[in-house]
Amino acid sequence: MARAARTAPGTEVQLLGDKAAARAVAAARARFNTALADRDMAVIAETLSDAVTLVPGDDAVLITGREAQLEAWQSIFTNMPDVSYVRSPARIEIGEDGELAGETGRWRGAWSSEGFSIRYSGRYFAKWRFDGVRWLIEAEIFVTLKRQG
Repeated sequence: MARAARTAPGTEVQLLGDKAAARAVAAARARFNTALADRDMAVIAETLSDAVTLVPGDDAVLITGREAQLEAWQSIFTNMPDVSYVRSPARIEIGEDGELAGETGRWRGAWSSEGFSIRYSGRYFAKWRFDGVRWLIEAEIFVTLKRQG
């Protein structure tokens, strides 16, 4: 049984396969979460592969490609200035070839609209690929399990 490793205070993440690579994916996820909080489009862009795919957790439209995702994030940040999204990994597994990784965990989003506080949360899966230099997100699939507001 794999031992859980800490990647952030209070966060237990099960790391499987190459532990150093799994820690690098966890660090990339933490950096991506920080970039979302800081609205740092440069870091968001450098974490996404060219052909990244995002499957939203509700009835929103599939987002394909880095540029389309960057446009979506910019629109979200502009139209919902208090929005926050966090992905909290529970498990990161590195493939035998060391080029692919799977990450699963919980996500949450929060924002306000017309005086109402909106809270969504659920599960996600992320596919990462090592490009020889860094780990990039190739796909993220979200399932919304709880809606408040």
